[in-house]
Amino acid sequence: MTHDHVPEDDELFTRTMPHDLGAEQAYLGALSFAANASGNDTRRVHQLVSTGDFYRPAHATIHATAGVLIDRGEPVDPITLAAQLQADGTLSKVGGAPYLHTLVQAVPTVAHAEHYAERVRDLAQRRALISAGHQIMQRGFDPTAGEPGDLAEEAVALARDVRDAGRAAADAPVTDMHDFLTVVDTYDWVIPGLLERGDRMILTAGEGGGKSVLLRQIAVATAAGVNPFTIEPSEYGPQKVLVLDCENSAPQSRRHYRHLMNAASRAHMPVKRGQLHIDVRPEGVDLTKAEGRAWLMRRVEQVMPDLLVIGPIYQLHTGDPNSEDHARRVTVALNEARITANCALVMEAHAPHGNGFGPRSLRPAGSSLWMRWPEFGFGLRPVEDEKSAEEDRARRLVPWRGLRDDRSFPPFLRQGEKGSWPWIPYTPIDSDVRGYSSTGATG
Repeated sequence: MTHDHVPEDDELFTRTMPHDLGAEQAYLGALSFAANASGNDTRRVHQLVSTGDFYRPAHATIHATAGVLIDRGEPVDPITLAAQLQADGTLSKVGGAPYLHTLVQAVPTVAHAEHYAERVRDLAQRRALISAGHQIMQRGFDPTAGEPGDLAEEAVALARDVRDAGRAAADAPVTDMHDFLTVVDTYDWVIPGLLERGDRMILTAGEGGGKSVLLRQIAVATAAGVNPFTIEPSEYGPQKVLVLDCENSAPQSRRHYRHLMNAASRAHMPVKRGQLHIDVRPEGVDLTKAEGRAWLMRRVEQVMPDLLVIGPIYQLHTGDPNSEDHARRVTVALNEARITANCALVMEAHAPHGNGFGPRSLRPAGSSLWMRWPEFGFGLRPVEDEKSAEEDRARRLVPWRGLRDDRSFPPFLRQGEKGSWPWIPYTPIDSDVRGYSSTGATG
């Protein structure tokens, strides 16, 4: 094996190491904004980047000084930073007070802080990789450094250190299976028997199939403290619900929810103020963009719901609906919201158009990721008995993916009485002893 050219040390370091001073400035500017953005968010933003990640030493000094202020419970802004840097004797070394004001002007909003932080971290890791590569090369050229096998192991260790920098310390230790099984798990229900905290459910149907109505019923019933199907009081009481309607206009949503709120009152289980919150965004929201993710998180952090209802899926990004990359970025945003509030999440999706042969597929339209992501996926399909399907709007609640846990979702639903809940469970008249109906007839 031959190599045409091996670069000398001087040649390696005449090339500028990867960096982005603009990203560093924008991140530090966002850090100054954080205290006034969405609550006292300064510590979270500060922890997005380590002091050693900065290319410019002055920026590392400013970041470290901000950490001192945060630990003392003081605000972080150009005034407080300048005072602390002056006390430390480093203000002139970072460019003086005017430079601190320049940083604030470098970023329009704290909503972009994570984007800038990711850029700073990525470039810091790239510089670390280059440095590790230079050490490996020097060791390889040194005939006194040791055996090649030992040097190779050292090289692997150096590369691993670059990979795990700032991450390994945060890892929880792996657990022996015997210790793992000593923990007695209990369900942390949001809706007993149906959804617990952390669960994700997607409901599908064709156009006008009733999925939006069912999701609204779940939202109102959960906020009222009743089972959304049996309307029996929940032993866990009312839960806090946040609805982010990304399809309907405000007047449309008011008409839909007014009917359900009245139904809850007639059932003597009214929704109390503070239990059900809504924001309407008929133009949709692009959760692949920083602005869209910030919009979502501001609402989740404000309400901290037990149940988050959002959708439909096609309104959550503006890219190719079949793109797995776009879908994955949306799920990352939804997972952040779900984990932040420790809530259950339910959303709706359209089913693909039928091909004229056999029953219409109930899987979510778009990327196949939506079939793999949720714990529970159900579709509403008309029952086989045409009279029941048309006159009573009788539907099957059909799982389109294997359930990850045993739950008591009803297999059949039909239209409720006027002025009552839109959907109620029922048992078909032709069901046998096992509760299975071939037609779903209601009689």
